[in-house]
Amino acid sequence: MNRRLTTSAAVACGIAMFALTNAPSSHADDAKMTTLERVKATAKGELKNPISISPEIIDEGKTLYQQKTCSACHGADGRGIHCPSVVNDAWVYGGDDDTLFRLIALGSEDLGKGGYSRGDKEIIAGPMPGFGEAIQDETDLWKIIAYIRSVSAAK
Repeated sequence: MNRRLTTSAAVACGIAMFALTNAPSSHADDAKMTTLERVKATAKGELKNPISISPEIIDEGKTLYQQKTCSACHGADGRGIHCPSVVNDAWVYGGDDDTLFRLIALGSEDLGKGGYSRGDKEIIAGPMPGFGEAIQDETDLWKIIAYIRSVSAAK
C-alpha cells in the first residue's frame, strides 16, 4: 500500500509540476513587444511604465530623445520649437503613462481616434506624427518618457 501511495504521490507531483511550468503566463504583457504591438494589446488607460527609474535610465532616455529626433520639434532642452514644450505643466492630451506612450507611438490623430481628447492648457499644438515605427523597442519609449518626466514641471 505504501508503494502504491508513493507512486500516486509522485505522479501527482509530476502532473502539478508540468502544469505549473507549461501554463500560460498570467502576465501576458511581460513578453517583449514593439511599441505598436503593446498599444494594440493593452486596453486604454492600462499602460504603465514598467522600468525602475534611475539616473542611468534618465540619461539613456535623454540620449534616445536626441537620437529619435524628439528634440527637432520639442527642442534639445524640451522647451519646444515648433511644438509644445515638454518641460512645462501643460500636457495637450494628458500626462499619464498610458497617454504619453500612445501619443508618441501613434501620433495625435490616431490618439484622437482612440477616444483621447485635447485639454485646454496648451495653445501651441499642431499634429504630432506617430513614432511607433521609429521607436520600435517599447523599453526605449519608456526611457524617453522617463527622461521627459525628469525635466517636466508636471511631475
